[in-house]
Amino acid sequence: MATPTRLFRSLLRRVRRHDWRCLIAYSALILLSVSIFLYLLLAYYLAGDPRLVPHTIQQARNVLLVTAHPDDETLFFSPTILHAHDNPEVTRSLLVLSTGDYHGQGDIRKAEIERSCAALGISSARCVVLEHGALQDNPKKWWRQDVIQDIVAHYVHMWKVDLIFTFDNGGVSGHINHRAVSAGIRRKYAEDFPHAPPVYALQSTFLLRKYSSLIDLILTSVPFTWRIGAAILTAAPAPTGHDIYGNRALLVSPWQTYLTARTAFSQHDSQYSWDRVLYLVVSRYMWFNNLYRIA
Repeated sequence: MATPTRLFRSLLRRVRRHDWRCLIAYSALILLSVSIFLYLLLAYYLAGDPRLVPHTIQQARNVLLVTAHPDDETLFFSPTILHAHDNPEVTRSLLVLSTGDYHGQGDIRKAEIERSCAALGISSARCVVLEHGALQDNPKKWWRQDVIQDIVAHYVHMWKVDLIFTFDNGGVSGHINHRAVSAGIRRKYAEDFPHAPPVYALQSTFLLRKYSSLIDLILTSVPFTWRIGAAILTAAPAPTGHDIYGNRALLVSPWQTYLTARTAFSQHDSQYSWDRVLYLVVSRYMWFNNLYRIA
């Protein structure tokens, strides 16, 4: 039976012989093995630990996801919006600030997102797509932050929202409308309303990491290393008045949740293409979301 020491010595011999094909194969196998191990650990064994999913998120009962266009909720936020989807005490809401009408498909995309919400388990009353003159889908136009502020404040009050999820300032894909949503919530709403609910932003990454699927879970887990170690070795801490782990979160979708996200995206027929099918497999955002608190 091969021991780790023998495997390491064999690897060194191959490197000395410049057997790079074997070296690449070994490296790929190690990366894949570590990725799968982390996935199983985080998606199942540690999925409810407050050091990875803070009490601020676990205790929320009226959750709001704010996005820019139809399909954002599945392409980027599915691990987030599907978190606690089986908890009857949690009401999840989706607010989409435009119909995505840049190519004249607004009515089609509005109908598609209603079906997507049904697949995600979000009620039609809490699945809102806006058609606002100042918030039209346009990759070259920055949306007005005061308009975003007023709209978000209205729905937070009406739905008694106690937790908000949205884009960070990179907008995941860099789309100007995504970044405007983040700015409108962080710089206007959260700052102007000191009693606003907590806001978590989805971490943007550079292109290679974005399309590294589960392999990127290795790099993503690095800032959570000591939390993961503590979660394995010690009991979960009880809730306190101050959520000491509330500054960031790591939500990893188990297999069935990932399949639900795929089903939800399949409702967006107008956006379905071969590259989107590939995206559903290779994008890290389909498998896990790491978020940080911005307000």
